Amino acid sequence: MIRIGIAGIPYHAKGEGTEAGIRYLCSVGLDAMEVQFVRNVYMTPGSAPASGSVAKECGLALSVHAPYYINLTSKKEATQEKSKDWILRSLRIADPLGARIVVFHPAREKEPEVLKRHLVELSESRKNEKIKALIGLEVTGDEPELGSVDDYLDILREVPGTDIVIDWSHVHARTNGGLRTRDDYEDIFDKLKPVKKNNFHMHFSNVEYKNGREVRHLPLGSQPPFEPLAQILKERKIDATIICETPLQEDDALKMKAIIEATIAGAH
Repeated sequence: MIRIGIAGIPYHAKGEGTEAGIRYLCSVGLDAMEVQFVRNVYMTPGSAPASGSVAKECGLALSVHAPYYINLTSKKEATQEKSKDWILRSLRIADPLGARIVVFHPAREKEPEVLKRHLVELSESRKNEKIKALIGLEVTGDEPELGSVDDYLDILREVPGTDIVIDWSHVHARTNGGLRTRDDYEDIFDKLKPVKKNNFHMHFSNVEYKNGREVRHLPLGSQPPFEPLAQILKERKIDATIICETPLQEDDALKMKAIIEATIAGAH
C-alpha cells in the first residue's frame, strides 16, 4: 500500500489542532500525517491517544517528527544529551499516539562513531521501555554534514529499531541535483536492498539547492521528478508512506496521490 500525507497541520485547517487536521486530511482523501514537534514535544502520554483514536477511526497513518534542533554529534555534550532526551520523549509519545516511526535529523558533525553510540543507547532504552515506534534517521539536505544514505547503512545493520527515512529533496540537494532519471532513484533502492526492501517512510518535495545544500522546498513541478519514483514503487511492489513537504502541503499531496493512482492503473 502507498499512503500519501503531509507534515503538520493542513493549511486549510490551521489553528484548529491535530485532531481537526487529521479529520480534514481524511475528508479530502489523504491517509497519512506527520505530527510536528518543531521546537518541543507538546503532547503528553495522556493527550496523545485522543489524536490517535481519530486517526485510527478514519484509517490515517501517523508518524512523528522530533524537534528540529537535535544534533547527536554536537561538540557540546549538553546538546548531545538534550538531543537524546528529545528523541526519547518523542518515542514515548509515539506509541500512545499510534505512530509507527519517529523521524529526526540525527547529526551535523561527521562523527559516525559518536552517532552510533548514542543510537545504541536510544535503542536500548526503546527496548527496555517496550516502545514499538521505530527510530527514523532522516537523510539530510547538506552534503558537508553527516546524513547521507551511505552514512546510515552500518547503523541500520547493527542497531535494532533503527530505520531510514528517505527525504528525496534532501538526496537531490546534497548530490547537487542527482535525482533526475529513474536510474538515479533505482540506485538508492539498490544500495539499501541489503538492509531494507520494503515498508519505507519517505518525504518528498521539489527543492532549490546550492553547493550541495538545501535552500528551500518548492511546489511540485520542477526537480526532482516524482513520476519515476511512482513507477518504481509500483513495479517493485513497495509499500510506502510518502509525506509531502512542499509549501502547498495538501494540494501537492493530492497531486502526488493522483500520479500514484494513475501509475498503478497503468496510465504512466
